[in-house]
Amino acid sequence: MSKTKKKKTAKRPKGWLIDPQQIDNWLIKASDQIRDEDYNGAIRTCKKILIYLPKADKVRAEVLGLMGTSYAMQKNFEDSYQTFSEAVKIDKEDAYLWFNHSLSCRYTSRTGESLHSMEKAVLLEGDGEMAAQFAKTLAFAQKIAGSELATRDEGFTLEELIEQQGYFQEGMRLSGLGKWKESEECFRKTIQMGDCLPQPWSNLGIALQMQDRFDAAEDAYKRALEIDPKYKNAKKQLKNLKKQRTHPDIKPKFRISSPFDDMKNPSLTIKEE
Repeated sequence: MSKTKKKKTAKRPKGWLIDPQQIDNWLIKASDQIRDEDYNGAIRTCKKILIYLPKADKVRAEVLGLMGTSYAMQKNFEDSYQTFSEAVKIDKEDAYLWFNHSLSCRYTSRTGESLHSMEKAVLLEGDGEMAAQFAKTLAFAQKIAGSELATRDEGFTLEELIEQQGYFQEGMRLSGLGKWKESEECFRKTIQMGDCLPQPWSNLGIALQMQDRFDAAEDAYKRALEIDPKYKNAKKQLKNLKKQRTHPDIKPKFRISSPFDDMKNPSLTIKEE
């Protein structure tokens, strides 16, 4: 998925709780674990380092970058996104962190935010050695975000797309926690901003079905199929709904879906400096 840098730690500010040399050793260990594809080990090492670093320290951003890469290689894209989001808040001038943040946005269907972050990465990289690759990735981000905007009403902005996709992802997160009423509200906000995709309706249907609101759930699944008659998840949920009407005490199996479920998985390249 990502480009990450192995570098010596910079001058340390006050607030460190451990010998800086130990931090350096752990950073090297985490980088080696990633190259050896020991992603769980790298995450454990990074979490150990974070205990000893101040919240605003730029070395903390470096550690989060390694951890975000490890999550991505495990296809745990939401944790990767959250980790890189924290990293770029700490170090706003690191082109590689913005590049990786953009990719984590893409793989969590945040295509608007992906474009925004890639634009920052390209600006920060300037005419550096990765400029060509960054520019190529920016072109792809523009294409994907552009295709999303084209399905919305005329005048729908990138900022609105970022907001809409944020509601959708929050609905996904809340669904994973079993907070069905809260996730329902998020999916409804997504739909209100632009009714153009089947996934928000299908996920809304699941949230309603899990609240035993069967008629409303059926309407949601049917609306998803109006948008895309071939949408398999909505078809499957309609069948599950029929069974649950007969046996309301049996909760159905379900799969919360994303518009980019079939996107290719990333590959990892570590850049040495």
